[in-house]
Amino acid sequence: MIKPSRVGHATFETPDIDKALAYYTEVNGLKLASRTKDRAYLASKTGLLTLALELGREENLRRISFEVSPKADFSDMAKTLAADGVKSEVRSDSVPGIGKVLAFDDPKGTTIELFQDWSYLGAHHQVLGAGPLKLGHIAYTVPDPQAIADFYCRVLGFRVSDWIEDFFVFLRCNPDHHTVNFIRGPKAKMHHIAFEMKDFAHIQDACELLALRKIPIN
Repeated sequence: MIKPSRVGHATFETPDIDKALAYYTEVNGLKLASRTKDRAYLASKTGLLTLALELGREENLRRISFEVSPKADFSDMAKTLAADGVKSEVRSDSVPGIGKVLAFDDPKGTTIELFQDWSYLGAHHQVLGAGPLKLGHIAYTVPDPQAIADFYCRVLGFRVSDWIEDFFVFLRCNPDHHTVNFIRGPKAKMHHIAFEMKDFAHIQDACELLALRKIPIN
């Protein structure tokens, strides 16, 4: 069974990379690690690759990466996926701090990238904005939460932490309460993305920053 140990980074498509960069660096508090015309990579203040931005026609969460054990074998994982009818391929795209990945699509069309080799993109970055430590979890709306939860548990080795009735499920791949969660909705799309902060004081500072910028806090 494939067993991810943590979520790595998320890749967003956006029609306006400059606007997205301004938000994620000046408000969210990530550090621009690398930039081309059509792509940008952002790290947390601790140096973890956290987000990738790619030019696209509309805003969309395109890919999510998960770290697997250094002892895991890509060929064995590909065979495990194939046995479940999932096609995969090894990619060696030039992503800062990440080696080759095993890529495949989940049932809702999001590309999952499994990686082993990685490195920090610097350390102790001085950042503007909230300055999260790392990516926390990602939530989606999907028409059938049970079906997508079954896929993540059966194929990717996730475990169920909680259900809220039959419409909201929380899944984990490590001791954190949840890494991904799925809520029933008319179509598959991202519901929200969360970032981990150091402590409650860090959250308070972030709230003050958002208030100063007149960004509503839900």
